[in-house]
Amino acid sequence: MVRPFLSVIIPAWNEAERLPLSLIDIDRQLSVVDYSYEILIVNDGSDDHTSVIAKKIAAVMKNCKIIDSPDHRGKGAAMRIGAITAKGTWRLIMEADNSFTIA
Repeated sequence: MVRPFLSVIIPAWNEAERLPLSLIDIDRQLSVVDYSYEILIVNDGSDDHTSVIAKKIAAVMKNCKIIDSPDHRGKGAAMRIGAITAKGTWRLIMEADNSFTIA
């Protein structure tokens, strides 16, 4: 894979309800830009269906990947895992609820 220009990192803990619409919006906004991107969902040991939903979305959204952390270690740990795993030249950390949109 060619190194993406932008990595969007989304730490997620129990975000099963909010995540789908946020990911659709982020991907829709980035699909029209002139640079490559990846979206990384870092599941921080959620005890709801966040992992299942993120995996289903990642299966159909080509630039989306999920990183499952088995234990809930907190937002800081999830952001660190995402930042280390990201391959983009630039890294952007966003909230799973899309409170600050990528637009």
